[in-house]
Amino acid sequence: MWFLSSRMDDFPKCSVCQQQFTFKGHAPYLLPCLHAVCETCVTSGAGGVISCSTCQREVNLTNSSLQKDAVRQKEIFHLTVKHRPTELLCTHEDDGNQAVCWCQDCEELLCEYCQNIHSNFKVTRRHVVQNFADLELTFSTVPKFCSIHKYHPLYLFDKSCKKLICARCRIEDHVDHEVEKVDVAADSVTKQLEYHKNELSTLQTRHQANMHSIRQGTESTDETHNSLKENIRHTFHSLRSQLNQREKELLIDLENHTKETKAAQHALLTACEEDKKTCKRVLDYINNVFLFASKSDILGLERYVGEMTRTCLDTAAPQTYAVPRAVFNTNSLSKLKANVSGFGAILTMDMDGKSEIIADRGTQTDDDFMADVEMKHKMRIDEKDAIEKKDAKTIDLLLGVARECGVHLLKPGAVDGSLILKCIPLKYDKDSVNLNKVHINTEGDLVNRKSDTRPAEEETEEVHRHMQHCASPNDGCPQYWEVENRVNLDKQLSENCLILSVGVCREEQRDLHHRIDERPYSYCMNVAHLTKHIGLCNNIWKEGKRVLCLPDTLPNTAGASNTLHYGVVYDDARKKIVFIDLKEKKVISTLDNVDCSEPLWPMFGVYNPHLLTVSMGLVVGSDINMTEEKKAMIVKALS
Repeated sequence: MWFLSSRMDDFPKCSVCQQQFTFKGHAPYLLPCLHAVCETCVTSGAGGVISCSTCQREVNLTNSSLQKDAVRQKEIFHLTVKHRPTELLCTHEDDGNQAVCWCQDCEELLCEYCQNIHSNFKVTRRHVVQNFADLELTFSTVPKFCSIHKYHPLYLFDKSCKKLICARCRIEDHVDHEVEKVDVAADSVTKQLEYHKNELSTLQTRHQANMHSIRQGTESTDETHNSLKENIRHTFHSLRSQLNQREKELLIDLENHTKETKAAQHALLTACEEDKKTCKRVLDYINNVFLFASKSDILGLERYVGEMTRTCLDTAAPQTYAVPRAVFNTNSLSKLKANVSGFGAILTMDMDGKSEIIADRGTQTDDDFMADVEMKHKMRIDEKDAIEKKDAKTIDLLLGVARECGVHLLKPGAVDGSLILKCIPLKYDKDSVNLNKVHINTEGDLVNRKSDTRPAEEETEEVHRHMQHCASPNDGCPQYWEVENRVNLDKQLSENCLILSVGVCREEQRDLHHRIDERPYSYCMNVAHLTKHIGLCNNIWKEGKRVLCLPDTLPNTAGASNTLHYGVVYDDARKKIVFIDLKEKKVISTLDNVDCSEPLWPMFGVYNPHLLTVSMGLVVGSDINMTEEKKAMIVKALS
């Protein structure tokens, strides 16, 4: 019985009513969260809204239509063949004959009698027929036929209508639409799914490392607990007559502190395990896509899988966990006899903290011991004062170097240059701006339009420009600047079209006649329109190669107007560049392993004045409104 139950558990379940899907039952429908829901729950959703009981995400059915989950349908078929073959009956017989094989070309179940006829019939003798024992995960290469034009195969994909069409559909109802072959469209989506799979695999590794770090932190907390417990006992041994009650209070304090610390660590571990499960679930679904989905199935999955992948990445925890350590504070030991009730505390110390543990000397009298403690306490205060003065000088020095820049501490009390953010005061270098199709207006914005007042001899060929600023591009501190872009589409874009770029490159790459993204040693973010997507996209480029595409982030509509606000962090010490969408309040991408062996300089571009209007304004230096929310995003992206 246990073996049978284990087999039944293999079948997918409805994420609302938890009923198992079966081969003869209702077909599963795919939710945006990649869970499945049965047809009964879809039709009976209260108020047109259903809630996924697995991840508690609500779906409004009035605003979105659900597609059948072809991946799970084929998974259910293969599980039925493997575990419940007696439920499969011959397609051609009404007398209940048991099916024994599957014709891949006809997509039909056959009994032994029909199999013999199938093999001897001239039209079907070359079909691929597989016995259930040998059934493999293969996809039919026989084309599906159009429901409107009979016997015309569906071998084209209409990117505008998002549907398969035949050749007659192409020249009739879809003549003005953008169309490509199914294989080409499916291959494009497959590459995007491969990218999602690689990102989620990396994220899953990070989850595993973070969980391991938290478990190590729990062990370290136990070790610290045992060490401090012994230290407390030793300290109170010399003061037992006066401190028995206080010792008990501090031990209770320590127990509560330890419980709270471990409870917080347990909560973090639980949250990380849930994130890991979500990551694994999405990753497993992508793997099932590659196992069970045909190319036509894949076309409808990109939006759902991409959304869940971005959700996983946006909520990802850091790879390592900083263990909060407790310390036993004995600063008031010199006044202990006079102020026993206030002595001792259990504190949390970060990884870089120091703790002075004073061991009792059995040969000392209480007065000698207290005098020794008081002297050490005074020495510690003097040392602390010296460190604070040194830190103050360091901060003054850093502020002096950047006196014309907006300087912000990413963490309170930070004196390390890697924790100080410089909002560098960029300005346009007008001598290096290509003025063929752009100009700098009276507000100081870069506009993709030719100026009517510019002398003719200033004309050149391309549209690029670069910037200069007052600080060295490599000085050990993360540097930050923002751009505000106003984009107006004169008409709907129907071709591949670059709109704007922002990024960095080497000095020798500051060439006015080349795009930023195509250059070696360049790192940038583009806003563009790609013909394979409906809306406008955000693209991340690294040394001439596109490493990330976020499709349909903005509408592609004639007359549309959008204000885009981006932030850029360049950290040569960590070899990272971060692109932030300040309007959406999220990090778009973090580029690691940036080649900082030579200085990198800010670069900007606006393009295609015959199709749209772009105005790029700088927000730099002390003009930047550096909120705590921005700091938190930057710290997380650089960690």
